[in-house]
Amino acid sequence: MNDEQMELARERNRLAKNRTRLANKRTFLAWCRTSLAFMTFGFLLEKVDVFLASGHSAVAEAVLSDLGVLGKLAFIGGPLLMLFAGWRYYQLEKEIGFSGGGLYVFPEVVLFGFILCGALLYVFW
Repeated sequence: MNDEQMELARERNRLAKNRTRLANKRTFLAWCRTSLAFMTFGFLLEKVDVFLASGHSAVAEAVLSDLGVLGKLAFIGGPLLMLFAGWRYYQLEKEIGFSGGGLYVFPEVVLFGFILCGALLYVFW
């Protein structure tokens, strides 16, 4: 192989690595959206539970209890899912060959902190 072919091969490898990193980031963000959807679903189930318990409909107590438990599980499952997504993201970054430059996670960490605080306040307050 001559120098030009070697340079083209290096460039293709660099671009493939960048595509893989971007795909990893997209997957992480998709899992974050999924965790937010879980939390939204849990919040919705809690509100339905409160609406039904207020006497607008004749619903069995067991159903109301199950709705409340399912809502809390979905609401707590969201941040747990986000933690798992973050862990998996960093594992794949290491496998790809992350060297330490260009990885800025501050927005995701702040978002996770707000979500976790909101979940804890909602469940325990």
